[in-house]
Amino acid sequence: MEKDFGSFKNILIIGLGLIGGSLALSLKKEGFKGKIYGYDLNEDRVKTALNMKAVDEGFRYLDDIPWDKVDLVILATPVKTFESIAKQIKPFLKPETVVSDVGSVKGELIEKLSDILKPNVFVGVHPIAGTEKEGIENAVIGLFKDAKVILTPTEENEKVKRVAKLWRDLGSKVEVMDPHLHDFVFASVSHLPHAVAFALVDALIALSKESGIDLFQYPGGGFKDFTRIAASSPTVWKDIFLENREYVIHTIDEFMKSLKKLKNYIEEEKQEELVELLSESREKRLSLD
Repeated sequence: MEKDFGSFKNILIIGLGLIGGSLALSLKKEGFKGKIYGYDLNEDRVKTALNMKAVDEGFRYLDDIPWDKVDLVILATPVKTFESIAKQIKPFLKPETVVSDVGSVKGELIEKLSDILKPNVFVGVHPIAGTEKEGIENAVIGLFKDAKVILTPTEENEKVKRVAKLWRDLGSKVEVMDPHLHDFVFASVSHLPHAVAFALVDALIALSKESGIDLFQYPGGGFKDFTRIAASSPTVWKDIFLENREYVIHTIDEFMKSLKKLKNYIEEEKQEELVELLSESREKRLSLD
């Protein structure tokens, strides 16, 4: 099927970080023919995006953007900024311009954004791709190729289909999911693991102080692998945890139950139960490979 990227002519990416930059570079690599505009409050990021040829034009002020040429806006900033940005850009949008995002929290946020932006259509999108690094200088061409991309539309319409086509033309595997179900799923498989990684590093900081030994001088490969995501952006993850707090708290509670069960098996030297728990966990993890 011919790549037409949803028949969008010119795209504005708001937020020139890792995801926004990777999206811009990937669009160019896959043959997007229109112009890609970039907006960021950080002047250095705008300059870097231009120097990397990720965007054709870069802006720090909304008034300077050629809004009459933009038919797709993608929000690629921390999720807590979405509502404020939506209110700021609303007066500039053409009636047919579609607004989308690449955030990892949907649910009520999608409903709020849809209300703010009406009559413009908002299409929620969550690419399941990224790294622990931040900034456009760490952008990855092809980051979304073969990656799952979850669409969380509030209704089915032609513009949703166009957004889906854009991501398919980037090589992504598109799925559609209810916004609230999305937040439960990704609180479980993404937000909880990040919370655990941050908490584990925090625990080792406390244990280092207690012992007077810098335990971070002795990390094994397993520790480095497990805690890699604790190197992710604190601002981004603060926003994700707070915006999806109900489901994040629920998944942390469930994890604490599992950790308490493991602790009890060890304390009470319940060998059979311990082996059963470890074996079941091992088999489930092996099934992912």
